[in-house]
Amino acid sequence: MSTSPVVYKSYRGFALAFVVGIVFNLAIGILISQIYLPIAFDLVLVLVLFLGFPTLSVTYAYFIGWYFKKHIAEYSPPEWDFEPVQFKLEEVSDMVKEYHRDYVRLEARSNYWTYHIPLIVIMLLFSIPFYISFVDSSVLIIGQLMLPAGLVFNHAIASIGAFFATSNNASEDFALPLIREALWLGNVQSQIPGISKIRLVLDKAVYQNFRIYRDPRIVMRIAGFEKDAYIESLSEDLRAITRVLCRLYESEEHGQVVWWWISRDRNFRKYTDSDDAGYYVRLPIPSHVRELGVRDVRLVTENAIAILLLEISRLRGESGEIKSLLSELGVV
Repeated sequence: MSTSPVVYKSYRGFALAFVVGIVFNLAIGILISQIYLPIAFDLVLVLVLFLGFPTLSVTYAYFIGWYFKKHIAEYSPPEWDFEPVQFKLEEVSDMVKEYHRDYVRLEARSNYWTYHIPLIVIMLLFSIPFYISFVDSSVLIIGQLMLPAGLVFNHAIASIGAFFATSNNASEDFALPLIREALWLGNVQSQIPGISKIRLVLDKAVYQNFRIYRDPRIVMRIAGFEKDAYIESLSEDLRAITRVLCRLYESEEHGQVVWWWISRDRNFRKYTDSDDAGYYVRLPIPSHVRELGVRDVRLVTENAIAILLLEISRLRGESGEIKSLLSELGVV
């Protein structure tokens, strides 16, 4: 039996450091709030106790999260063999949540607020003695509760957030690709006339009980012509389309026909079995947009559908179904 590529280490070290940090911050917070807050304002003590100590506390929390994530697993990369798998768009969210849950110790997943909430809390704690001394001393009890609570909260947020966000030697392989961008693209394209089946496709590799994914893209079929052709599109940025492949399958009457649209080119280029060099084709849908860009998601997709339908009509003869779909797309 082959050796597992991942050997997990115990959470106990991280859990112990986390609990010690919670208890220490709670005790020091109570001590400072009970001894210092009722006495006269002193700027040096305020800087040390209400700014310096909370900053050191958060630094320690970030460190333990970083350190234990770096050492939580040993990884020996296997030979991954990828095969495409399809997901319905409504299945993707559950798949992503399950993946995050299974590989929390291997993937690096940061959050904007993980780094900003502790800073906001530190500034709030720093303001407590100023407010009590110069604005309203009647809130002393609230201030005495806020300091230990804020320190404990910051310790929890910073240590757990750093653990999630830190990468280790397995994170590069186990990082999820840009699924959110592809999912948005698929949801937009699913609303376009002529689409009967749309799927998010990923290259999946499985080794023992471990799985990883690569290269998310959207694959669509045209209503009535699902067995004849498909359209594949890729997004590398949110609310954008980067590449489109249109493929008309080979049949007894004709060879395979392929069109590529690439964002840096901005035009559809046609390739056939007899023409490997390819040539540009005219956009069939009238528009004020002369060159399609990455943000023209709907227009690029509509033109891809129209190009395939016009080619099918040319090769096999016009039909009422094709005329109806082209009319919906605005082809004149």
